[in-house]
Amino acid sequence: MTDAVPITANATFCATLVDEWMRRGLTHAFIAPGSRSTPLALALSAQPGLSIEIFHDERSASFAALGHGLASGTPAVVLCSSGTAGAHFFAAVIEADLSAVPMLVCTADRPPELWDRGAPQVINQTNMFGDTVRAFLQPGPPDDGQPRDWRPLAIEAFDAASGSRPGPVHLNLSFRDPLTGRPGDLPPAADVEATHPTPASTLGELADIVELVAASTTGVIVAGRGQSSPAEVHELADRLGWPVLADHRSGARSGDAIQHFDALLRSSTFADAQRPQLILRLGEIVASKSTSQWITAAASAGSVVVATRPWGRHIDPEDVASHSIDEAGFLTELLDHIEPRGDGHDGGRDGWREVDAAAKAAIDATLATHPLSEPSIARRTLASVPTGGALVMASSMPVRDVEWFGESRDDISVLSNRGANGIDGTMATAIGVATTGTPTVCLVGDVAFLHDASSLVALSGRTVDLTIVVTDNDGGGIFSFLPQHSLLERERYEQLFGTPHGTDLGALALAHGLAFAEWTEDAPADLTPSGVKVVRVGSDRANNLALHDALVAAVASRL
Repeated sequence: MTDAVPITANATFCATLVDEWMRRGLTHAFIAPGSRSTPLALALSAQPGLSIEIFHDERSASFAALGHGLASGTPAVVLCSSGTAGAHFFAAVIEADLSAVPMLVCTADRPPELWDRGAPQVINQTNMFGDTVRAFLQPGPPDDGQPRDWRPLAIEAFDAASGSRPGPVHLNLSFRDPLTGRPGDLPPAADVEATHPTPASTLGELADIVELVAASTTGVIVAGRGQSSPAEVHELADRLGWPVLADHRSGARSGDAIQHFDALLRSSTFADAQRPQLILRLGEIVASKSTSQWITAAASAGSVVVATRPWGRHIDPEDVASHSIDEAGFLTELLDHIEPRGDGHDGGRDGWREVDAAAKAAIDATLATHPLSEPSIARRTLASVPTGGALVMASSMPVRDVEWFGESRDDISVLSNRGANGIDGTMATAIGVATTGTPTVCLVGDVAFLHDASSLVALSGRTVDLTIVVTDNDGGGIFSFLPQHSLLERERYEQLFGTPHGTDLGALALAHGLAFAEWTEDAPADLTPSGVKVVRVGSDRANNLALHDALVAAVASRL
């Protein structure tokens, strides 16, 4: 920007924010084009060390920022113009809140003198995300403020987003004309460390739980995303002789974890026989509904349920936990007080391992005759992710099929938007993950693919390694598993739930200039993430439902 361009408060303010955020670890910004956001967009793009991703759609931009934060643990900036643009951020903000993902949500706004005056592109943006954000900051137009306040504002926003309970922070930034300008001298930087609040002491809670664990001969550990340390999960299980029921998102789905717990617990004979003295739920819940139902039944029969609070968030949808404790540092403290039970002690793990092996044999035999079924696709997609890579799954059938039938993988990141359990923004989330430099595979159904089709815009020009695998059964396959499928007349069911779309997904991908391949039984597709490509594999909703029923029956028969 030439010296002929005037120095403005807008430009200096925004340059100060960006400079301070980069000092604290900001590496990426996701920008949706607009006019009122010009000062911050220019400040972000002026930094050679900052990666800029442009999205034509605000919703896609926000989910990509979510994906980046989910994969990196560091907040990214997502920026839009004024008016309804920021409203398209809301779904991603909700997910970031519930999944504790750091994000700096920046909405540009017109100055207050234009509010409530019928001016164009003006809506009430004050606290527009309500209590879903960790902090709401509205400093007013920069020319009304004091430069000494700008760095503290940036620090407050970054620390609130990345603290002990990470999440989204909303900055509503008003700018007066002129929107273009160049920065003057920035306020001096201070050597201020990030301030992350220390969780309140839980020593009393810990002592009670240590006593319960020590007194429980049999137990089960259920591990989801948000538990502190996969290694400590298995160390505790080894000391106690307890089985670990872990999903892939937890990072604890290693070789010793029970892989087919969903299928096992669908067998009433097996489930009814499992009444451990204590169930320890670590982190978020797993996707398996049969597991949640089993925990409820076990609690009713006398099992004690202890739950941890990941990032301080209370998670007990069944309302069965008699004890709850913050996740941070809990396993380390527990291991300091729990001694190994010794050789010959059976805390229940041996029995679970035996039936898990039987379930695996039954599932393997059944899927061998269905090589392109949705469970088989989930297995093969999971296996295709290179070591150090990431798998992003739609929060519908893909996350369930990977959890229920996928082999152990503790050498990759497995991610899904399970905070609000929505399918919106799945591909955008995967794009955000891939911007961290991580080879990424995204597994979605056709409805999730179409719901997020705007994320395909300009995707061919992004320098990321991303393979999108879409199982196409022409509609909402997950609804086939609900009572509506059998209770409604077929025509009404298809209208409201089956929702066939008839879209040629390959033509859609090609229209965006993306590499495209069909995955067939005779021609398996290469899923290795190298550049961007879309892989479609056809499926049938009725056959998929029948196969899942057959898998459950095969496991029950083998048991």
